[in-house]
Amino acid sequence: MIKLKNPIIIPKIKSAVGMLILGLLCASLLTALILVYLMQAKQELDTQLLLLIAELFLPIPIIYWAKRMRTSLGELLRIRAVTPSSLLAAVFVAIGLTVIIDELDRLIQIVLPLPENIIQIGEMMKVTNWQSAFLVIGIVVLATPLIEEVMFRGFFQRILEYRQGDITKSVLISAMVFAMIHFNPWWIVQIYMMGLFMGYMAWRTNSIWPSFVLHAINNGWSVWWAHEPKVAKLWEWHGHVNPIILAAGILCFYVSMRFFIAVTPVAAKRPDVVLIENLADYYNTWIQVLSATTDTSKKYLIRCFKSKTFSWSVIQFFNSAYDFLIGNGSKVSVFRKILSD
Repeated sequence: MIKLKNPIIIPKIKSAVGMLILGLLCASLLTALILVYLMQAKQELDTQLLLLIAELFLPIPIIYWAKRMRTSLGELLRIRAVTPSSLLAAVFVAIGLTVIIDELDRLIQIVLPLPENIIQIGEMMKVTNWQSAFLVIGIVVLATPLIEEVMFRGFFQRILEYRQGDITKSVLISAMVFAMIHFNPWWIVQIYMMGLFMGYMAWRTNSIWPSFVLHAINNGWSVWWAHEPKVAKLWEWHGHVNPIILAAGILCFYVSMRFFIAVTPVAAKRPDVVLIENLADYYNTWIQVLSATTDTSKKYLIRCFKSKTFSWSVIQFFNSAYDFLIGNGSKVSVFRKILSD
């Protein structure tokens, strides 16, 4: 029996970069408009809520493009289930890596101290009531990691993987773009290091969930640290991470990373991934295959068209193929014949 569904379409790198930039512009413009409106109305809006609104608008161009191309948004963005053992390994990788990056941050600050305005960013993570707790956890720990993983590991890195054919280079580039997009030179090394391991996890599992876990735990640690200064007495040693804690963090990271690799085989490449410039050939090939099918298969396809619940993916496939091929001036005489049967 023939089973059809729309392919996972890979745009060109410049288009992917354009969508990332457009997302940033959309979020920035919306934030500016809200601030102007509030200033004119002499009203105030919680900074945390404003940040959430901006974050939600970042992936809008990517979502719009995927819907317009009728490609699977979940598959395109690597929103796929993974095994519990892989997620468990990601938790301990995150714990160990957070300790290591904390010490790295302290070493960098010796050479490049944080300015006061950057230190004040931590004030945005302070919880003062149940509403701010909801916003801080919802934004910093959940929404921001999810949206950023969808955009950078789910979308952008995957485009690089298929376009460049070099996994290492793709992870390095996506991590650098991820670090630069934060516009914070004092944290660029730390963010880049996080991006490398999140990118590796996303590639190995073909899913954003392990990298999301790593990202969320790291952000959650930052929120917790902002509210527990007393822990510094146990955590710190002469301005650095306590050597015992640092050694435990390194060991935790090493063991859990080995465990992650052991329980997570490299995800196989999907056969239904198509570069956008090859989309017309992909659809035309399927049309030729369908035109040579038996009468029984053709009756099955016609039955699919007449049913709203039976093989909806077939209907979507034909709609997408028809729109794309007609729009690109391809020869679809055989296709029209199938549709008119």
